[in-house]
Amino acid sequence: MRLSFDDGTLLLEDAPDTVPYAEWDDRVDEYRAQAQHYRHIRQWATESDGQATLEESTATVAELEDDARAYPEFYLTPSVAIEPRDYQQDALSAWQDNNRQGSVVLPTGSGKTFLAVQAIADAGVSALVVVPTIDLMNQWHATLTNAFGDQLPDGVGVLGGGSHDIADITVTTYDSAYRYINEYGDQFGLLVVDEVHHLPAPTYQQIPEMTIAPYRLGLTATYERADGAHEELEDLLGTVVYREEVNELAGEFLSEYETIHLQVGLTNDERTTYDEEYQIYRDYVDSHDFDLWKEDGYAEFLKRTSYDPQGRRALIAKQRAEKIARTAEKKLDTLDNLLKRHYDDRTIIFTANNEFAYEISQEFVVPCITHQTETEERTEILERFRTGEYSMLATSQVLDEGIDVPSANVGIILSGSASKRQYAQRLGRILRPTDDRQPARLYEIITEDTMETYVSERRRQGVTASADS
Repeated sequence: MRLSFDDGTLLLEDAPDTVPYAEWDDRVDEYRAQAQHYRHIRQWATESDGQATLEESTATVAELEDDARAYPEFYLTPSVAIEPRDYQQDALSAWQDNNRQGSVVLPTGSGKTFLAVQAIADAGVSALVVVPTIDLMNQWHATLTNAFGDQLPDGVGVLGGGSHDIADITVTTYDSAYRYINEYGDQFGLLVVDEVHHLPAPTYQQIPEMTIAPYRLGLTATYERADGAHEELEDLLGTVVYREEVNELAGEFLSEYETIHLQVGLTNDERTTYDEEYQIYRDYVDSHDFDLWKEDGYAEFLKRTSYDPQGRRALIAKQRAEKIARTAEKKLDTLDNLLKRHYDDRTIIFTANNEFAYEISQEFVVPCITHQTETEERTEILERFRTGEYSMLATSQVLDEGIDVPSANVGIILSGSASKRQYAQRLGRILRPTDDRQPARLYEIITEDTMETYVSERRRQGVTASADS
């Protein structure tokens, strides 16, 4: 039997009818399988019980001609000799024990990138690292170059953001990987997926499906998805092999923390307008029996607003009510008091959208980072935040995930979604230990008796009020 890589699939020439994972392709009169089954098909071909390890199958293969594999093996040693923390070593060992497959769930700031560096060195094969954004791609590229750059003849490759440079270790974005994985899926023995909770998206699933990489590592701080699609990750990368929660690392490896829930009221004028607008929205929703907490229910509501004038008015009413709650006068007064109280701390102000972030930036004269901020400007702002030249900054959602944010010890949530993931990520932004080891504080300012109350309750489920409660 001959294995070859063909446009993101495995072509199995002269394969017996008993070959697993394969389907007959009438176009070529041969069996074909998804590339992700490369490891299992090799094991099946070399050991009738299918229990041979990848290393054993490489040594014992007799009648299998493997032309699918194009990835090299090599020996790498991270240039920065830092001893892994206990939990990082435990996570690496768990991954190794699971045949170097599976996902690791660690809180933001606990060293997932460091773990990946150790895994790349341990696997000893070419590696493709997939990340959600160009900012993260650049960040990973710098880290991997620092760790391995002088040991790689072509350095660390970049695929995305205008670069198309494939090397033994390559960093790419989800979008670029999806576009090119059918071409390069045979060239990597290890697939590392950062922020792996994005992977179940239908298009992104093709990334692991169309690569032969026998070793796979998923990384995230927030594995579970509200839609349950995280269950598909087990087939794509392997099961969760190791998990640590924020509370388990707080104090020793992350800052002690407390979350402080503050409620403010609306002024009389704000309350009158809010109630009127909210009632218009609520009456429409109730008359159509939408379940807005489910994705399908909210999608149906939005669909109706596109052709139903009353539905459109209900959507506008909802948006007006949300804005009143989000920008309540007493909420901004409370923010002003908090900023004065924490004038000598490093503070990040979180909002739900760019517009509000810019309003806060103008009102309180603090720098602002959104998705619209150019990379060079963002880098400069974060560097000034790191050095202490800036002690505060406002942001929408761009700092929620992945990007290495300099140590902050105070977070203030002015508005956000009901996502537990977003809440946990915002908490993680303030948990990197500081020199004085002072507890971090995450404030949440909520306008009482509004939609924000329910949103807040949902996103805080599963996150304790403090590290030792």
